[in-house]
Amino acid sequence: MEAIRTEQLKKSFGSLTAVEELTLTVPRGELFGLVGSDGAGKTTTLRMLAGIMDPSGGEAFVLGSNMQRNADAVRGEIGYMSQRFGLYPDLTVLENLLFYADIQMIARRGREARVAELLGFANLTPFKDRAAGKLSGGMKQKLGLACA
Repeated sequence: MEAIRTEQLKKSFGSLTAVEELTLTVPRGELFGLVGSDGAGKTTTLRMLAGIMDPSGGEAFVLGSNMQRNADAVRGEIGYMSQRFGLYPDLTVLENLLFYADIQMIARRGREARVAELLGFANLTPFKDRAAGKLSGGMKQKLGLACA
């Protein structure tokens, strides 16, 4: 099974076509970069693959699931961090992670272990009680990724 597969994926905003008939396959375990100039449709493509935005045409499959029909099933398996991620500066690192776990409806059972895993992944365990607004820029990015 591929990690990502698209077939003639398209997204239009009125008369503007942001993504035009994108067909690609990304095998599981492969490191893949989506590169292009400003306005080429990279962010729009990622939003469709994350189930945040519906395509105007074509199909997108992530982890074998059709994103137009089964986006909810896939959202628990992937993370999406937008260009402008929103952290709550007055909340601690831990509180931000717990808040986003609630938003993403992560089951309470096993949540503590998952949050500990994410703190370790982002090397933020020593800073779990620090307000997010007091983190360095790089630490904020790592927290944003962990929250995604």
